[in-house]
Amino acid sequence: MAEWLLRYGPVVLAWVLFAARRGGDPGRRAVRQVFLGLAVSLTALTPAGQTVIRAVTGAPDLPRLAGHAGMLYAAWSAQRFLAHLNGIRPPRRQGWWIGGMFAVMCVLFALTPDLKPQSPWVMEYCFAYAAAQIPAFAGVIRLGLRYARPAAPASLRAGLGLAVAGTAAGVVYLVNKTALAAAPRWGFDYPPGHAFLMSKALPAVAHVLVLVGVTLPAAAAWLGRCRRHRRLRPLWTALYRADPAIALDPPAGPRRLAPWGLRMRLYRRVIEIRDGLLALQPYRDPAVAAAARESGVRAGLRGRRLDAAVEAAAVVAALRARADGVAPDVEESSAAPGGEDLGSDAAFLSEVAVAYRRNAVAAG
Repeated sequence: MAEWLLRYGPVVLAWVLFAARRGGDPGRRAVRQVFLGLAVSLTALTPAGQTVIRAVTGAPDLPRLAGHAGMLYAAWSAQRFLAHLNGIRPPRRQGWWIGGMFAVMCVLFALTPDLKPQSPWVMEYCFAYAAAQIPAFAGVIRLGLRYARPAAPASLRAGLGLAVAGTAAGVVYLVNKTALAAAPRWGFDYPPGHAFLMSKALPAVAHVLVLVGVTLPAAAAWLGRCRRHRRLRPLWTALYRADPAIALDPPAGPRRLAPWGLRMRLYRRVIEIRDGLLALQPYRDPAVAAAARESGVRAGLRGRRLDAAVEAAAVVAALRARADGVAPDVEESSAAPGGEDLGSDAAFLSEVAVAYRRNAVAAG
């Protein structure tokens, strides 16, 4: 079972992540290309993948070249992804270098009679493969460490740390395989290279670290959107009951949250809440907001938490006034505060929703 997990676990994970990751900005597309390269590479080097490729092509050693091609594509895509994160143009010379070394690998692959370590051109093939990847891996490590330091979200720092650790493990594995290829030709023994830890466990761990590291920020962002979407529901429900016209579609079914399309549903929920708050504008009482602010300051609230508490109190009073049909006798009501973009506005409204729920419960 452990052997099966080492062989096929990373393969399944890579294909699942590739299927789940959709295109978008250049960074998201580059991440998907990383998953594709790793998935192709890992699949080609599994026993099942090798059997299929050999049966289709009749070339017994072609799975190894196909697997290495996928890994080079993943390394190139990883550099593009980290260049995007750092706000720099991907280095074209690195792409040309990887492409050129792969061409050399193809020539050496055609020249070698088989892939036994003592066969002609096998050592040179391994050297070319290492020479193609190690500079790219070094660039991934350098850019990953560079971006991880100022990166604000903890999930992004953790994800980059895992990806860098996996890439470093990949470099160690490359050096190990190159030493194994050189040992028969140069006449020295290298027993550690055949150990289970170096030959089986290390590459599996490297692949999993990279896959999890690249996925972690997106998974954390999805969980954050899910949490905000759920937190916004009490506020949205109250505004919808006051004015059903704010919703594009009426709520239906149980409160389960489907994992797909969450970004758009959160966007719609924020827009609909904003429409509901706009409809409450004639019923907002500046005196209520002023009293809530004084109370919040006395309670030690500051910044966005204070603004959210004030807004929640104003919404509770405005909903009550609308239900009673009595608008406050003021010339101009206060405007509802908010964030500068969708992310910050959703975060602010989430705090408003939490405070609103407390106020609604306290009001009975």
